[in-house]
Amino acid sequence: MSEHFDLLIIGGGASGLTSAVTASAMGVQKIAVLERLSRTGKKLLATGNGRCNLSHKNISALDYQGSYDVTEILHQFGDIENFFELLGLYCRTDEQGRIYPYSMSANTVLDALRLQCSGVSELCNEQAVALAKHSGQWHITAESGNQYSANYVIFSAGGTVQPKFGTDGTAFRLLEKLNLPIVQGRPILCPLLSDKKILQSLKGLRVKGSVSLYHKDNIIKSETGEIQFTEQALSGICIFNLSSLLEKNISEYQISVNLFPELDASEILSRLYCCQAVRCEASGEDMLSGLMQKPLARSILKQIGIKADFPCSQLSDLHLHQIAELCHDFRFPVLGTVQEQAQASAGGVHGNALDEHLQVKSHSGLYITGEAVDVHAPCGGYQLHWAWASGYTAGTHVAERIL
Repeated sequence: MSEHFDLLIIGGGASGLTSAVTASAMGVQKIAVLERLSRTGKKLLATGNGRCNLSHKNISALDYQGSYDVTEILHQFGDIENFFELLGLYCRTDEQGRIYPYSMSANTVLDALRLQCSGVSELCNEQAVALAKHSGQWHITAESGNQYSANYVIFSAGGTVQPKFGTDGTAFRLLEKLNLPIVQGRPILCPLLSDKKILQSLKGLRVKGSVSLYHKDNIIKSETGEIQFTEQALSGICIFNLSSLLEKNISEYQISVNLFPELDASEILSRLYCCQAVRCEASGEDMLSGLMQKPLARSILKQIGIKADFPCSQLSDLHLHQIAELCHDFRFPVLGTVQEQAQASAGGVHGNALDEHLQVKSHSGLYITGEAVDVHAPCGGYQLHWAWASGYTAGTHVAERIL
């Protein structure tokens, strides 16, 4: 089978569907979305634990990292709530500034996009395996053997993680054959592997505090929130946000956990002395249970060479100072990332290869959007906002050129 379109979009995720909606609304008639899975929007349905964290209040270019300057695209896209209201979807904002669909269901977001794509052909179970330009037209060959051609192509095939959602990085081979500069993908927004000997006794704990990422002796960034301990990793949104800052030589990084970010060292020490005085007949772990959960108490005592049942009355000033220091700076070596739990990937087409409309400078009519661009951001709706904004930009520019 061979078929021609005005616009062909590779990838039916958030940015791809946004490109389709935008171009269609502006009057482009023959649009198709090529999707390797059995349906479009599968990854979108899983975002925000099924609630779909659409965006975040007061997003700016400062929230994004990578080789592409997102400033102008974010500015042109404008207000996310207005964008979705025009699709018939209303939003709400929580206390942390995260924007969700009013229904708190990702299904309604996908519905809003697909309802506006009624004139768009969704070609599912079609994986593109070849992309080339001949005689001013883009030609795509699918794994099925079907052939497609288009005046314009938008590459929205996602990043390099989450293969169950169709984004395993294999689609980048299409771009590599065009000699596009691609920053190698790496998992981000994921748990960080650490020392099992330390984590074993902390498995299942959730504590509120702050975490800091260190590279050798230099602090990179700090985050506050709930820290989750698993059998082999540190998890939680605050950990996820730090995971995107890891570069090569992961073994040179450490995570510092501050259990009491609201207290200074003298205040912690004062509380330790108080607990020791009030619970003078108790063990060390029972003394510390006035400040923290017992598994943490045992782990901290172990770090300074004290057994959990050691009489707290025999803890010296040095011991208490050491405990206070660990409460503010409990170090965990970074041994890797839990790739299968990554929510996104960093890397993609280098920003230098793209113009202000996300068109490939060396290949007219080819655009790159969403996670396929070397742009990434923290948890909280920032990644999806880039998907909407980049898809809108590419779809708008294609429509302007066609019409």
